[in-house]
Amino acid sequence: MYEEDTYLKGDIMKKKFLGIMCAFVLVTGCSKAPKISNGEEVIASIDGKDFTANELYESMKDQYGTSILINMIDSHIASLEIGDSEDADVYADSMISQYKLQYEQYGMSFEDALASAGYSSEEAFKDVLVSDYKMSEVTKKYLKEEVTDKEIQKYYDENISEELNVKHILITPDVDDDATDEEKSEAETVAYNKALDLINKLNDGEDFGQLAKDNSDDTASASNGGVINNVTKEGYVTEFYNAAYALEEGQYTTTPVKSEYGYHIIYLVSKNEKDSLENLRDTILDSIVDKKLENDSNLEMTTWDKIRSKYNMSITDTKLKNTYESTIANLEN
Repeated sequence: MYEEDTYLKGDIMKKKFLGIMCAFVLVTGCSKAPKISNGEEVIASIDGKDFTANELYESMKDQYGTSILINMIDSHIASLEIGDSEDADVYADSMISQYKLQYEQYGMSFEDALASAGYSSEEAFKDVLVSDYKMSEVTKKYLKEEVTDKEIQKYYDENISEELNVKHILITPDVDDDATDEEKSEAETVAYNKALDLINKLNDGEDFGQLAKDNSDDTASASNGGVINNVTKEGYVTEFYNAAYALEEGQYTTTPVKSEYGYHIIYLVSKNEKDSLENLRDTILDSIVDKKLENDSNLEMTTWDKIRSKYNMSITDTKLKNTYESTIANLEN
């Protein structure tokens, strides 16, 4: 048996509140359960004991109350901030399709997994995904408002580069993972000398594209004569980009360029000016916020604390309030 229905009970299941929420509906008078003499609704019984909706409510409130309450509040705020969102629907439908495919590949029932996870239907699960998407978008929206012009300029200067169109030949040392240091060193020397020999052939007038097709270990570009377009500093190893950037158009490196992949011979076809900061501002903001969220696992929760404060959230139940404040305090310490 696949362990604990991993797909639905992984990160998605942090949103597993639907089944729990149903218990709270029982105290609203919507159920048709029998009542005991004091008017409380009976939801289960054994010999000599009735279990009431109020008892269930109190028990679940102690265990899950704060999480459910905050999720309800956040979902409402997200709906106010985002409203109807086609992007959210597209995201949810895409995620459900992926889950179905994954379960199908493992010969498992997606419908059974939903039921096991506490969802009454696929639509109920989609509602959670839509809400989750909206809350994530609200988080990013507020974090973007806190990003300074100085941060944007710094990111632009350090991470946005000219795009280079190049040809290259890669010679990778032929060495096994369990090779000795001496064997690795010998393979490095052989690869370097082969790259140097190819440079000498270029000096003698041989065609770069043909040499790439015949010799390059980069199979993705070799068949195309070694052509790689739109090479950027942030997308390629530093040694490769710096060596290519230092060339004039129509020049190639006269010594092999070493990187973690082996030895490169690089020919600069053209260099494109990098786009303006103003045109890239939204993209840069997305990148900065994504990096902040990646580097701080508590940032989303602390950001939502600020958002709730903006909406003047007030928790009147003392126990729920104390639990919430304690949780936020622990995140900030």
